[in-house]
Amino acid sequence: MMIGATLLAGLFALQLLLPATAHAHCPLCTAGAGVVALGAAKLGVGPMAVGILLGAFAVALGLWVARLLKKQYVPRQKAVLAIFSFATTIFPLQSALADYTSVYLPFWGEYGKTLVINLFIVGAIIGGVLILFSPYLSKKLALARGGAMYPFQGMVITLVLLVCAVVAIELVV
Repeated sequence: MMIGATLLAGLFALQLLLPATAHAHCPLCTAGAGVVALGAAKLGVGPMAVGILLGAFAVALGLWVARLLKKQYVPRQKAVLAIFSFATTIFPLQSALADYTSVYLPFWGEYGKTLVINLFIVGAIIGGVLILFSPYLSKKLALARGGAMYPFQGMVITLVLLVCAVVAIELVV
């Protein structure tokens, strides 16, 4: 339970460091991430890869809901809603999709330390970070093209980032 709280605090701290220009995705991107995650789980994709897709879905959903609200009710409302959406989507699924591994840190203390890591949660955090990073990347690409955007550029960048992350995880882990 302590690792979950630490990861949630780390996700919140990470959000404070991300560029302020990141905006929520459209409902199509949000629904697409959710459908891809469910399809991946049905096809037997590993829990870490499914975590990437569900983490992306959860954060995108939170940012999309935040964009619907025209008034700011609490400070850092977008971040609060994204974290709330992440927590209420990912943590209930943790028991069904958890996959644990251990990492030995020989330099920690006299005898070293072994950490147990939930790969589903790590994957969900990676997916959430990718969703937060994709609008920034889309904006940089548009600036490099003189302000011009490709059709569906934001959605394509998001999908490519998520698919590349899932394929990399499936090939490595």
